Amino acid sequence: MISLEEQYVDGTKIESKANKYTFVWKKTVEKNRAKLLEKTSAALAQIKEQIRLNGGSDIKEEDSEPATSAKDVKRSARLCERQAKNLPKAKLTGREKQKLNTQIDHLFKASDKLCEYEKSLDILGERNSYSKTDPDATFMRLKEDAMNNGQTKPAYNLQIATENQYWTNFALYPNPTDTLTFKPFLDKYKKRYGKQSKSVTADSGYGSEENYEYLEMEEMMGYVKYNWFHKEQHKPFKEDAFNQANFYYNKDDDYYVCPMGQHMEPCGQRQTKSDSGYVSVITLYRAQRCDGCPLGSLCKKSKGNRTIYVNHKLNAYKKEAFLLLTSEEGLKHRSQRPIEPEAVFGQMKADMHYKRFRHFGMDKVYMDLGLFGMGFNLKKYLGIKR
Repeated sequence: MISLEEQYVDGTKIESKANKYTFVWKKTVEKNRAKLLEKTSAALAQIKEQIRLNGGSDIKEEDSEPATSAKDVKRSARLCERQAKNLPKAKLTGREKQKLNTQIDHLFKASDKLCEYEKSLDILGERNSYSKTDPDATFMRLKEDAMNNGQTKPAYNLQIATENQYWTNFALYPNPTDTLTFKPFLDKYKKRYGKQSKSVTADSGYGSEENYEYLEMEEMMGYVKYNWFHKEQHKPFKEDAFNQANFYYNKDDDYYVCPMGQHMEPCGQRQTKSDSGYVSVITLYRAQRCDGCPLGSLCKKSKGNRTIYVNHKLNAYKKEAFLLLTSEEGLKHRSQRPIEPEAVFGQMKADMHYKRFRHFGMDKVYMDLGLFGMGFNLKKYLGIKR
């Protein structure tokens, strides 16, 4: 029934119980925090100068450092408050002293607001958003979009692995894309059962250089599609002579050949870093004489000689993946995937109406989902029909 030798992995987004208008955006928090710090620094400079001109004690050098946090602002506000109380009474009129005290009060309020911003940034971590009523939820675009306007809602990215439509693993993630969930999800499977499955099947949302490398290191058969897996098999794609994927590559001498027969030699390398921190190496190849080429208008849109960007390591992984996916075993796994996790999600959402969580917070949501998964497996095992 379950051998734990195969995993069919897929993900879906489940809406949080939180209201959809409770969003906190990271960019907004960072922008408002920076503006408030700038205003606070200017206000601090004015207050300190006013205190100095009216007979206050000199401010120590360490207390003159620019405020960069709520703690710094509060410390400076307390210092200014003490010095303002000790100013000679004859130096300030009542109105001037009231104005000074008001400015200092604004500093304390600013420190409280900065504290809120810093707390929000701590909650956000690497995420771009969270919900005020469910801080563990992240705003994502869902397929269930009644208004069809692409509105984001607080949700969790649910990943499951199935075998014969039984749940064998599940996890929740705050990031909306599936690519970054693949490695930690498979690690969780290994930790749960003390071993890794022999094969894993997933769609193109999981096909990345980092994930293919992980499968290679774990010695797993990865029937994982990549972007353009289907498109590159279509006739228009194959017959497009100006598509760099169709350029001839001489591996021994490391050069490409453009449609006019000109060699494109390597001219440099770049490194790109993914959101997970994985570094990829991109090699640049450039033609030497594109000026006056009769095919120039068809071959490139930019001025100058055409440059192509090639990730050789990823291309090698794609070739391996293509051979696996188009093999007899690969075709079997690909045909099985739609009736594995996709069918489970269909039963979960359409038949059982499990489209939205009923609790707040990751811990409670995990508990709720775990109980649901147990019930789902038990229902299937007993052959109960709804």
